[in-house]
Amino acid sequence: MKTLVLAATLLTAAALPPAAIEQQATLDGTWRARLQDNWTRRDGTQWVSLQLEQNENRRFGISISMDELQGLGARGDRWTASDVRFSVRRDAGTVDFQGDFADGRGTGTWRFAPSADFVAAMRKTYQDLSSEQVFKLAIHDVSRSFIASMSQEGYVRPSLDELTKMRIHGVDAVYVQGLRKAGYTNLSVGELVKTRIHGATPAFAQEVSAAGFANVSIDDLVKMRIHGVTPEFVRELRDLGYKDLRVDDVVKLRIHGASPSFIREMRDLGYKDLPLNDIVRMRIHGVSPQYVKELKDLGYSNVPADDLVRLRIHGVTPQFIRDVNAAGFKNMSADDLVDFSIHGRRWLKKRA
Repeated sequence: MKTLVLAATLLTAAALPPAAIEQQATLDGTWRARLQDNWTRRDGTQWVSLQLEQNENRRFGISISMDELQGLGARGDRWTASDVRFSVRRDAGTVDFQGDFADGRGTGTWRFAPSADFVAAMRKTYQDLSSEQVFKLAIHDVSRSFIASMSQEGYVRPSLDELTKMRIHGVDAVYVQGLRKAGYTNLSVGELVKTRIHGATPAFAQEVSAAGFANVSIDDLVKMRIHGVTPEFVRELRDLGYKDLRVDDVVKLRIHGASPSFIREMRDLGYKDLPLNDIVRMRIHGVSPQYVKELKDLGYSNVPADDLVRLRIHGVTPQFIRDVNAAGFKNMSADDLVDFSIHGRRWLKKRA
């Protein structure tokens, strides 16, 4: 059988003393996979997840390229084969797999053998390195070359958990360099990981800056991504005349759905140069362009923004106004409508 190799970067290190080698025991367990549960990465390659179990109470996940599996004879996600053998070779060690596939479902056993060179090199910094930790580093492909590259970027001696988190979320030297170019230096590992999780990438940071938000804090940059504030959104607001924008302003607009198109529709109805807070209040309380149009049809034109909000808060709908008119109360002011809505609904229902 052909051997499946995902990645290997083998660097030389001093030989590990025999006693230390004995401490790094091999680990083993069972694995399972469903070829139907696959996904496509940006480069067009398909990947599948293998679920590993150790001692019935420890589970790990590892992603494998479908192309690599097809090298063993896989044909689609309903592949069937017996006595399948493949290996994942990483700098920290090798995981050997054996098992069977039936209709795309694979099960079998795995065995991990740590790399003596890797352990020797790592123990110069991490003296209490355990077999389980070496296995975790192998699973997530935390190699010596990766550690060295991050050290060159100023991340010297991060914890093993920090190294793993960076590797899981794709924080590498190129990513750090990109953020530094965008003006973000001396970020903690937690901040780096947070930007990757939420997509506050160097490219996004540069686009935000070009849209007029320079020197945005890393927390604000992440906040913008979480709430969907795009550079295009910011540019549209500026084109509408809102120049002195703050991050909190644009985030609030996005949270409440106060889009540039909403602002343009309200402008077409006569509500020009509304403060952002008024726009947000209108959205919160349901003052829509359709609501304003219906009020105009009922004779209520150019109602101030504050009154529009107050009418909606107190349930003054177009139908309510029609009911009031039908009861003989015509040409009521906004104040009268609100007062009637608060105090006269019961009477209106009795009259009906």
